[in-house]
Amino acid sequence: MLRTNGLAMLAMATCWLPAMAQTDDQLLAHDEHVVDPELLEDTDASITVYEAFNERLGGDSTRTCGGYGCIGWVVDAYPDGAMKHRGYYDKGKLLIYRNYYPNGEVEREFKVSGNLKSVMRTFHDNGQLCAEITYQGDRPVRYVDHYRNGLVRYEEEKHKSGAYYLRMNLHGTTGHPISTMELLDKKKVIFQQREYHPDGSLRLEGRSQFHPGRMDTQRIGDWVHYAPDGSVIRTDRYVDGKIHASDQR
Repeated sequence: MLRTNGLAMLAMATCWLPAMAQTDDQLLAHDEHVVDPELLEDTDASITVYEAFNERLGGDSTRTCGGYGCIGWVVDAYPDGAMKHRGYYDKGKLLIYRNYYPNGEVEREFKVSGNLKSVMRTFHDNGQLCAEITYQGDRPVRYVDHYRNGLVRYEEEKHKSGAYYLRMNLHGTTGHPISTMELLDKKKVIFQQREYHPDGSLRLEGRSQFHPGRMDTQRIGDWVHYAPDGSVIRTDRYVDGKIHASDQR
């Protein structure tokens, strides 16, 4: 078993790490949580070679068949004859495809839905869903990541403008939340944030606000710290993203 904090856990072995970042290092819990490495993705088993042909997601390579850009269905196999890849190409660019692990389980699948929307789903080699990413153009707008036991590990969703998150939730391997962030006020772009102790009890709660001019999110108002038994430890009052006053209980 591995003991790590919420931020480190987010960076570990994600099924598909989207290029999305909101510059606020207080969005996720720093409390210690136990993580079983066996429940995380085996990144060495991922099949990423075909991403170079996925123009929709930034791939800039062209696959050739007989000297020309491949058109139609192309199938690749492992040395033992088991299917590794089946994809539909247009002028050497992938539109739809599915990769397979050597054991026959699906490794990932990609589908285009309309002119701009597409969905990528990756899987653990035990058949459990690893990640599901919804794209608008080449920009990921919704992302859900799963442990090998099927439980949700991390989920995030961005505003259609791409400027800020609508939600960002991190969960432990037993299903307990580590931290949550949900949009509370659409007009003022204010969020409710909560962090939790490893047993699932509330550790900290407060609000934050996104500032378009600075492109970051800062804590505002009162943030209350709780002991595992639910009693209040202290309350911090934030002004301009910094603690202005603190009431210790």
